Amino acid sequence: MNDVALEEKQHFVKKLFSGSFRLVDVFWAGFVLISVIISLIVSKLTTVESLIIGDCLKSVYFILISIAVWKSASTYQGKKTWSVLAKICSILTIFGSIFGSIFALGSWVMYVSSN
Repeated sequence: MNDVALEEKQHFVKKLFSGSFRLVDVFWAGFVLISVIISLIVSKLTTVESLIIGDCLKSVYFILISIAVWKSASTYQGKKTWSVLAKICSILTIFGSIFGSIFALGSWVMYVSSN
């Protein structure tokens, strides 16, 4: 990868986590659409090991995109309602991801100890 492409990716991530993208784009594209695609992919995994790893990676994505949504909601200039609702979705997703990861890791521990 050349230096320009690497710099563009770093700029994208910096922009995403600074709240520079529009809330509507981050929420609907990153939070909803990509999350649904990732969830569908993870649901098609067949082995216990791949499912546990997939769930943990999905949780990491959900937490990161929730932070990006929160940042975009903080810089949102429109109706306050949309900003508040986006932040509520972010909080619920972060808690759900944390508890989901704990459950997945607990399942993994039980699976390993039984084999």
